[in-house]
Formats: sequence, structure tokens, C-alpha cells
Amino acid sequence: MNSFETRQQELYSLLQNPATKNSLAFEGTWVADSETGERFPIRDGIPVVLREDDLFGWNKKMQRGYSWFSHLYDLLYATNLGNIQKWLDELAGIIDITDGDAVLETSVGTGQQIRNLARSGVSARFFGNDITFGMLRKCQHNCRKWGIDSGLVQGNAETLPFQDGIFDVVFHIGGINFFNEKEAAIQEMIRVAKPGASIYLSDESAAFQEKTPIGSFMPKAETGVYDPPVNLISDSMLNCKTYELWDSLFWMVSFEKPE
Repeated sequence: MNSFETRQQELYSLLQNPATKNSLAFEGTWVADSETGERFPIRDGIPVVLREDDLFGWNKKMQRGYSWFSHLYDLLYATNLGNIQKWLDELAGIIDITDGDAVLETSVGTGQQIRNLARSGVSARFFGNDITFGMLRKCQHNCRKWGIDSGLVQGNAETLPFQDGIFDVVFHIGGINFFNEKEAAIQEMIRVAKPGASIYLSDESAAFQEKTPIGSFMPKAETGVYDPPVNLISDSMLNCKTYELWDSLFWMVSFEKPE
């Protein structure tokens, strides 16, 4: 069993049915609810813990868009690496991970952030969730190519398919600006984090929409979708901080879950 398969096996022990909160058991080509028997398929080694009726509004639009964009996403990193690397270095300097930590990225995409953290010297147990299967397939391929341990699942970040309190670090880089329910996604990150865990969120700022070529295809800044969601973070969370990254083109928020 290679390292990717080892981490994927560990992932099965962490899953739950988002609807019932019951644990999911690995059954060959399925994961099944331990009490109701509801089954979710495993496609190409990736469990799909997502129902069709979970997809609506912005989430459905973004899933369709990223399904197509998954074929070009890494090309963007390759062709713009000089500029993007500045942002990646800033992220790696803020996200605090200890060797051996269980780390979840809630919209993992093609795995570029995991790769960046691993290249910065972090030796962690990486897990990734994404709503788009095409992105996960690309991430799976990339992680094998890069030799990075990772376990992947297709699920909705607003109803994560993970049990409570199991991750040392939870982070989200890009996507939350256009979630149907931003507050639900943040609450889910908190729920799956261990007491004392660090949580990080980052996405494009209004400056990104106003100053970059791709911004002309995005909703206008006046809509407020690019505002850091600090007002949606519970007052019970600790050490809440905000950052401006990549010449203010991105925002970042970090905080800690109380012990």
C-alpha cells in the first residue's frame, strides 16, 4: 500500500454522513451510514459524500465552473508562478502547522496549497475536501506525482462529511466569497477542528476584482462579496486576526478554537 492509499484509508475512519451525523464505514466501492445503511459511492478511490440536492445556488454554479476550469487551473499557477509564489509564501508563513498534525483544507482544489505547505518543510497528515470531482481527480494525480500523503473526499464545505473535533489545523484558501452560506462553512470548520486548533480563511479582496484582468468577469466589489467575514466568526473564538496578502489582492482571517 503506497502512502496515498494509507492516508486515504485513514480518511475513511474520519467520515460521517452530514445528514445523520452517523459515522461512515468503508465497504469496498462504497462508504455506508453505520445506522441507516445509506451508501455513498467511491469513485476512483475518492468517496463522494454529496447528494444532488446538496447543490443549488452559487454552490452549483461554482461546481460547474470549476469542473471545466480544473483542466486549466494548474496552468494558471505555472504561467503566473512568479507573482503567485509571493502569495503562496505569505500563506505558508502564516499557517502554523506542527509535524504530525492532521490538517484539513476545506476547498482543496488541485492541491496547490498542500504542495506549498509541504515544500515549506511541513510534515503533516493532509486531508482535502472539495465540491468538484474534477478538482479532486487533479489533486489526486498531483499528490501522487509530488509524493505527498493526502486523503480526499468530495463534499460540501457548508456540511462537511467529517466527525467532530478531529483536525489540528483547518484552512480554506479561495472560494468562500461565493458560498451560499458563509457562516455555515465557518461553523463547520470550527466543528471539525480540535479544541485549541488554528483555523484560517483567505479569498480575493475587492482590490482583486478592481485591479486584475479576471476581475472584469467577477461580481462588482459593491456587492460586498469580497468583504472578510469577520462578523460571522463567533465571539467565543480566540486571537482573531486579519491580514492583507499579495499587495492587498487577498484577505486572510485566522483564529483559534478555545480549549
